Amino acid sequence: MALSATVKPLAVSIVAALILYIAYQFVSLRSQNSLTNVAHTDCIVILGAAVWPGGLPSFVLRDRIMRAAELYHQGVADKIICSGGVGTYPPAEAEVEKQFLMKAGVAEDDIIMEAASSSTSEQAVLIKEICDREGFKSIALVTSFYHERRASQLFESAGFTNIADARCTHERVEDLNFRVAREALALAIMNWWQWGVLGLVSGILFLGYQSVRHRER
Repeated sequence: MALSATVKPLAVSIVAALILYIAYQFVSLRSQNSLTNVAHTDCIVILGAAVWPGGLPSFVLRDRIMRAAELYHQGVADKIICSGGVGTYPPAEAEVEKQFLMKAGVAEDDIIMEAASSSTSEQAVLIKEICDREGFKSIALVTSFYHERRASQLFESAGFTNIADARCTHERVEDLNFRVAREALALAIMNWWQWGVLGLVSGILFLGYQSVRHRER
């Protein structure tokens, strides 16, 4: 009985912390659908997204490609790393990125390929290897506004220390709120210790408060 009286408040407190964390991340990420100013870097990195039948980029991928081309023409960097392997439909996401970048006026010699990854964490590791080989110290990370925060964390874990937020915006994506919610959940899983510690401490404080009130009666 005593154990249940202790465990239940702690469990409720931790679950409440999780819900609040996801809600905070959702609101915070949803408000990031705007462009940032990007300083000069050694290279621009495009993170892959879905390819549609016929080798066409999805709206998400197209927005990322166009943002990277825009930054290239602004002189943010002279090189672009295209990333992403084959998903549901071929060809590789990186190959589609390359084709559309060239149509947007990017020189083929300025495009570097990473076409083997299947997740953001894999992209971070493989792109770090490319940057080390090429001598790139700083990158402009181009991905969806809602994905930038988690992607930056993964790239930092892979060893990157100079990452410019080069997010792209989306206006044509119908399931945008779902994508933002999914990203908020992914951040909660990645950073479980943040809300976990908050929930645990809150639960312990509540139990302490209950104990004091019980003794005062």
